This record gives sequence, C-alpha cells and structure tokens, in this order.
Amino acid sequence: MGLLPKPFLTLLCYDAAIWAALLTVIGVTVGGDPVWLAAIGIGGVGFTTWAAWFATRTHLATPSEPPSEASAAAEPAPDESEAPAGLTEPEPEQHADSYQVLEAMPLAVLVVDRRRDIRWANDRMRHLLGEAVTGRSLMSVLRYPPLIDALDQVMGGQNTEVAGAPTAIEGVETPIGPDRLLIADLKRLDADRILVALKDASAAHRLERLRSDFIANVSHELKTPIATLMGFIETLRGPAKGDLEAHERFLGIMHEQASRMSRLVADLLSLSRIELNEHARPSGGVDLGEVVGRVANGLSLRAAERNMKIELPAGSMGRAIGDADELTQVFQNLIDNAIKYGRPGTSITVSAARIVDPIEIKAHLPGLRRAKAMIAVAVADRGEGIAREHIPRLTERFYRVDAARSRDLGGTGLGLAIVKHVVNRHRGSLEIESTPGHGSVFTVYLPAEEAAADLRAAS
Repeated sequence: MGLLPKPFLTLLCYDAAIWAALLTVIGVTVGGDPVWLAAIGIGGVGFTTWAAWFATRTHLATPSEPPSEASAAAEPAPDESEAPAGLTEPEPEQHADSYQVLEAMPLAVLVVDRRRDIRWANDRMRHLLGEAVTGRSLMSVLRYPPLIDALDQVMGGQNTEVAGAPTAIEGVETPIGPDRLLIADLKRLDADRILVALKDASAAHRLERLRSDFIANVSHELKTPIATLMGFIETLRGPAKGDLEAHERFLGIMHEQASRMSRLVADLLSLSRIELNEHARPSGGVDLGEVVGRVANGLSLRAAERNMKIELPAGSMGRAIGDADELTQVFQNLIDNAIKYGRPGTSITVSAARIVDPIEIKAHLPGLRRAKAMIAVAVADRGEGIAREHIPRLTERFYRVDAARSRDLGGTGLGLAIVKHVVNRHRGSLEIESTPGHGSVFTVYLPAEEAAADLRAAS
C-alpha cells in the first residue's frame, strides 16, 4: 500500500466509509446475508474507487512527479533565435530598489547588457544623451572605440566570460563632439549587466585647453619684442657701438617694442583682475555721459592724427549700474578700435538709447530678472568691416582678423576680451554688427540705475 499515491488512498477510504454506511442501513432495514452484503460492499468500493481515480488521474498527479514522455513531446521546443531571458524582458523587480538608489546619484548612470544594449538610464543620463536612450545600443549613442573595448573587457568578452577579466575600469575619456568630454567608469554588476557612470569633464577640459592656448599665445606675443630687443642690444654693443645715428634709430624701435610688452602685461593683469571679480556684480551708479566724454577727450588727439572726429550724443546718456573705472576700459577699447580700423577722414559715432520693452530687455540682459530698463550704448565706425565668420570669435583672447595689421597698430589682442568680461560682470551683453565695406557697430547693453532695486542675479 505504501507504493500507492496518497490521493488514491484517500479516495479509497472515502468510498469504503460510504459503502459501509450504505450496507449497514440496508442490513438493518431490509435484512440479508452478511456475507453477500460484505461481498457487494467490497466490489462496490473497488469499482467506484477505480472509476473516480481514472476520471481524475490527471488532476491528482503530484508536482514532484516527472513529466511523462508524451507530455514532454507535446511541449513546444524553445526558439533558439530568441534572446536569453532578461535581455528583452522588463527589468526584474528585484533590481528596482538598486535603480532607485542610482537615480539619486549626482552622475549620469546607465546599465548595459552583454549585447551592449542600454537597459536603464537615470534622469541625468537621459538629459545628457536624450530621453529615448533606454533600449538603444550603446554604440549608437556613444560611438567611441576605447569605451566599447573597456565594456567588453569588463564583461569578460562578447559571448563568454573570460577568466581574470577586470570587474571594473575607471577613467575612460569619452569625447562627444569637439568641446564635450565625458569620463566613464565601468563596473560589472552580474554576468549580464554592467554599470556605466559618466562624469561631464567638459568645463575642466575647456579650461585646460584655454590655459594651454593662453600660455602659447602669451609666449608668442612676447617672443617677437624680446627677440627684437635682444637683437638691437647686441647690435648696439657690437657693430653699431659708436654709431650715434644708429643709436637713435635703434633706441626708438626698442622703446616701441618695450611699450608693446608693457601694454600686453598691463592688459593681462587687467583681464586677470576682472575675471577674479566677475562673479560679483557692481552695485554703484555711473553717469555714462561723463565716462564716455572723458574717454572721447583722451582719444581726440589720436583721432585728429587720422583726420577723424568722435561724435557724441547731444543729450544725457543716462545712468547705469556699474564700476566707472571698468566701464572706462570698455569704451576706451571700443573707441580706440574704431580709430584704428576706421577709414581716415571719417567719423566715429557714439549713440545711446534707453530701452524699457520687457522682451528686448530679457533678450539682452539674460543674467537679470525683473529688470525694468536698460541703456544701450553703440560705437560705430566707418571702416572696412568684419566678415561674418570672424564675429563670434572677436572676443577671444589674442584673436585677430588681421594679426599683422593689429600688431602694427599696437594692439595686444586682448581689448575685446576685456570688454566682454567687464560687460559680463555688469550682467550686461555685447552685440557686434558689421558689414564688409561699410563699417562695424559695437553695442553695449547695461541695466539702468533706477532698476537696481528690482534686479536679482540669475542663479
């Protein structure tokens, strides 16, 4: 009996109890031979138990019982072309908690599977690579061979895990575009998943590039005057030692080159000081008419040498929020450039306008909120003009449209860079318009002084 399944034994006991009760009632009420009654009971129990078991045998099979050959043959074979479980299915619920933790990380994070498909990405990563990044191949969004190689190494190979493969690789530089650099850290989570964390190092990369370019440019700017000075000093101490006429001529050139170096150093120090305080917006008021008037008076002799005239507006130019010394540098550089690059015999026109249109104020003063008024001061020359492709780079340090002409005119290549940083510190903006053959207009937009109480720097 121990070989019989428990459900069958239970059914047998139920049938036996029912037949015993039934035959007992018949024997008491009707009567009959006990032997025949017992025989009828045994036969009835056996027949009904077998019939019930046959009808319900498929439902009484135990879970631990191995499937029969017929049932195994009836089940469809798995499709080998289908992806392994977990690669196309939604992420298991047991990963949800860990992904919530990754969502709070201050880095852009994604999870990649063995097929290099992105299975999950946090908000920072979606903002960096696009909202539809999940489900795409990593190679379609970050097509950079060193990153893919590092991914394969951490996974342990493309198809099979390699013994001794690294479980993590850090510091993989991944450029996306000419000015964007990401640093990738990779960590294997399990046999099918790799965590990729991306840190945006673009700002540090640009800063390092600017530093390298700055050192190279300064070295180049100083190299010529230093070489000139050393050459003339050697000449004066040697072949021209007793030549008074050569002394006068060479000393004049040496003075010119020394002055050029002095201007360069002064502009570098000024630019450094302005950049150091660029985060702090000035709070005082400045009469723009007085500032521009002093600058125009100081440059009038230089303009007269080229038969040029500086025209100022007749009425008041208004008051702006700013630092008088720094704004003097701004208009000194702009009017000086107009004298250098304007045609001889033409006029330099300085104009000013008060603007209260909210839409225009928002367009030109993006660093301020709730500004009620601004002042636009424009300096226009009538020179050769500037080609459109050069305009976006005019405020870069040492950038020159015509380098040779700029040096001949005494320019350091830092004037417009100083203008840009001063204007940025004042939470204003600089706009440049130029038409080749007709001249250029440089317009500075500054917040008006009476709007000071309503301004708040954008965070």
